Amino acid sequence: MSIEKWLDDEATIEERKKRDEIYQSLSKEEKIDLKQQKVQDLVQKVKQKKIISDERRDLLSKVIDFKDWLDNRTYIKGDIERIETWIENLYLILRESLENQNSHNSEDGMKAIIQDYKSIPINLLDERTRIALNKKLKGMKKTNSDNYYLRKLKSTVREKLKEAEYYEILRAILES
Repeated sequence: MSIEKWLDDEATIEERKKRDEIYQSLSKEEKIDLKQQKVQDLVQKVKQKKIISDERRDLLSKVIDFKDWLDNRTYIKGDIERIETWIENLYLILRESLENQNSHNSEDGMKAIIQDYKSIPINLLDERTRIALNKKLKGMKKTNSDNYYLRKLKSTVREKLKEAEYYEILRAILES
């Protein structure tokens, strides 16, 4: 089984080459414009996150309104149906807000993870581990062997991250 079929396909490689060629043929001003466009795209993503936080802020104001109304009531027994309706509406708003946020974050997050994964050098992981990671990323059914290699990779990553903390301390000492 060849590892190439689990990596980039020919179309992706060609697209990357074309992008690189086009980028290298651009003038300095055009490159700066592209970088500014990338910054603008990032700002747009931040604005989208602010919209989500506005939804939450709106929910919070509705909860506060409900609390104020409830505090002003002296005889709640007569308003049980109205209270139930209000709580159901608040719950629906909260659930919808969370679903919007989760679906938006999961799609963008998965695309970013896949792009980061493609930047990992081929010789860093063995073939079986890379196959298992591809299956996990693409949502394909994994075998017991795939699960084994993923667990093995997880433990290796934990060890390397612990080592990285020590190297970070050593770097700080050397730079001081």
